[in-house]
Amino acid sequence: LKINKDIYKDYKNFGKNYFDNSKLPTGYGKYIYDERFKSSAKKIVKYFNLKKNSKVLEIGCAKGYLLVEFFKIKLDVFGIDVSKYAKKNAHKLIKKKIRLLNVENGLPFENNFFDFIIAKDFLPHVSINKIDFVIKEINRVVKNKRNIFLEIQSFKYKSDFKKFKNFDITHKSCYSKKEWINTLNKTNYAGSYNIKHLF
Repeated sequence: LKINKDIYKDYKNFGKNYFDNSKLPTGYGKYIYDERFKSSAKKIVKYFNLKKNSKVLEIGCAKGYLLVEFFKIKLDVFGIDVSKYAKKNAHKLIKKKIRLLNVENGLPFENNFFDFIIAKDFLPHVSINKIDFVIKEINRVVKNKRNIFLEIQSFKYKSDFKKFKNFDITHKSCYSKKEWINTLNKTNYAGSYNIKHLF
């Protein structure tokens, strides 16, 4: 598939082509609300002992489909994303709950503000020189530093580095599993995490 400059630019800026172009080999393909996070949301609430009106933040929330499930079970939801397209096309129940924000500039919340923070496939999109700062910001704004869940895309072997880097042009930090774990330890991260291998 030949990708022209306009599609490339839009994809890199998390536009329509990133979320809803089913002809591209990467990206979401076609990201629609299908209740895929309904079961996961209930498990998260139980595991992290969240209550009605608990303050929950999703960083890199895209169109907010996980937040919808949290909202439906009466949590106080907050979403952050850099994509204007994602916010514009977010689920109507939580569209107003999403802020357009680059987390590399910090989180505009008080210390110990949230009861739970989740970020799925977000950290590889952060600039290498900002990763430590972003993780420390996440630690700062959560009450219980164990009430964080990070899902992080990575690769198994050094030989897969180029594959991972080329798989998604929006990736800025291409770390192996060992490098991610070292980074989390260095920043005193105490929450849960899952390293998801793309290769």
